[in-house]
Amino acid sequence: MSDRQPSPRRSAATPPVGGWGFGAAGIPTGFWVGLSAVLVVVAIVLLAVDYTGYGALLLVLGLAAAVNLIP
Repeated sequence: MSDRQPSPRRSAATPPVGGWGFGAAGIPTGFWVGLSAVLVVVAIVLLAVDYTGYGALLLVLGLAAAVNLIP
């Protein structure tokens, strides 16, 4: 004989009322400016010394980070 009581029902998981607060919108604009600037500068340096693969990759990543600056 078990004296266990049934566990209470869990409610479905829902996001907080104010939203998640993280993601591209939760990170300050200054961070995106700095990140994209650093990535583009390093990409230009790598392209200048003939590291075309890594330079192109960092250039694409810099442009992807800059997308978050579009209002």
